[in-house]
Amino acid sequence: MLIVDDDTIIRITLRSLIDWNEFGYCIAADAINGQQALDYIRNNHVDLVITDMKMPVMDGVGLLKEINKEQQIPEVLVLSGYDDFNLVRDSFRYGACDYILKEGLTQEALISVLERLDRKNPAEGKGSQAEDHSKNSRSDSVLLAEMAMGKQPVSGKFLSQDYLVIQFEIEDFYKVSVRFGDNYEEALIKPFFDLAAQIPRVASRCILGTLAPSRFLMLYRINDTVQYEENAVSACRQLCNVWKHFMNLTVSGGVSSPGHGENDFLDCFEEAGRQLRLCPLKGKGTLSAPWVKKSVAYEDVKNTGDSYKKLLRGLLLGDDLMVSGEKSRFIGELYRIGLEEGKEMCLRLICALAWEFSENHDDITAIFPEAVNYYEKIGRMEEIRILELWINNYFRWIMDYHTHQSDRKQMDMMSRAKRFILDNYANPELTLKSVAGFVGFNEKYFSTRFTKEEGMTFINYLTQVRIRKARELMETTDLKIYEISQSVGYNNVEHFTRVFKKNWGVSPGNYRK
Repeated sequence: MLIVDDDTIIRITLRSLIDWNEFGYCIAADAINGQQALDYIRNNHVDLVITDMKMPVMDGVGLLKEINKEQQIPEVLVLSGYDDFNLVRDSFRYGACDYILKEGLTQEALISVLERLDRKNPAEGKGSQAEDHSKNSRSDSVLLAEMAMGKQPVSGKFLSQDYLVIQFEIEDFYKVSVRFGDNYEEALIKPFFDLAAQIPRVASRCILGTLAPSRFLMLYRINDTVQYEENAVSACRQLCNVWKHFMNLTVSGGVSSPGHGENDFLDCFEEAGRQLRLCPLKGKGTLSAPWVKKSVAYEDVKNTGDSYKKLLRGLLLGDDLMVSGEKSRFIGELYRIGLEEGKEMCLRLICALAWEFSENHDDITAIFPEAVNYYEKIGRMEEIRILELWINNYFRWIMDYHTHQSDRKQMDMMSRAKRFILDNYANPELTLKSVAGFVGFNEKYFSTRFTKEEGMTFINYLTQVRIRKARELMETTDLKIYEISQSVGYNNVEHFTRVFKKNWGVSPGNYRK
């Protein structure tokens, strides 16, 4: 198996998430972009590639295109973000076998995909996938989801009248998912669908499909062309209330503009996803639709984020110097465009910041103890100077939050590092570099931080762990000294004896006596 991702944390997570040997795989290598992966594949045998979509030099789609030109074609499992659905669809066109959302990269999700691969007929060719998964043998729910994700061509089977596409997302999914155990299908998805089927107007005119355990889509057939907007939003709110009341799940939704026929379906699906990404401005458990007045537009948020990328980056890094200069530019623009346009620009920037939080596996709502509807909050401001004061305070809240988070993450990093040492002290190859790599820091920084936090160097800490374990073995077992030496990570018994005596004042043999 070959891991391809430019994110160090993702590569480390994939390595340690499951026991790969148990599933018949060994990790051959890592690559940080598609070109590096392709070079490896051309010179080595690879059965499975797990690849990110967005990478420098060559992205995931480019890698898939090139792999298809090779004589030996491995299976390819795609890692995707919620905003990468276009790339995922392209990946299926070029032969990807499945995908996992990065936000959903759990042990259960990975095992589920590997089990599906294990059940797959080895003789099955990539080109026969459409025939084997005949539309006639699929439920409407599965077909809808596979059309959206590009696993199946779009069919006009249930697209003959006007419709809306809605994407739903379970908020804080990886906090609440533990309630459902390993079997999402039975414990989560089935009751999720069963509850929807209890609502007559949903059952009669809607089809619900699953994109991922935390992401769903719904096709809403329009019967009343006059009141469809109100009726669709009302049905979605009823669904979200039912899921909240009976399953304690907070669900947000994004609604598309009307579509008709198969040619509009993918555009509507993408628009629903874009609307869903605007929900952070209203808060969790809300709906976003394109016809709501005074709502920000997805493209405007994207453009504002691009214009103030440096400001967003500075806020995320807690870099006062970077924020200071960019903040002055932003405030100056507020005064130039005036109060009303300035309010909208603040909304667009906050939404872009929420996206940045999500990219960093964080949650912008965690900054405040209570839910905030930014449309209402900013809409009440009646003077430009009040808006300036509020946005200045908002930037400071962000900076303070990340300072706190950074301190917490440093503590988490040390805990993870020490746990890794305790789990791997018996490995003679355990080094400062390998532990630093596991927690995602460079060797020099980790060494300095470890010494500062623990009051001793990494090598002294590792030695203490090994000697303590050796003492326990001497006190509780009849193992020979050379066997104990090997059990705690020392291949050379003479070296072990010297280290033990230096740390404990007596030789291992005398200690045992």
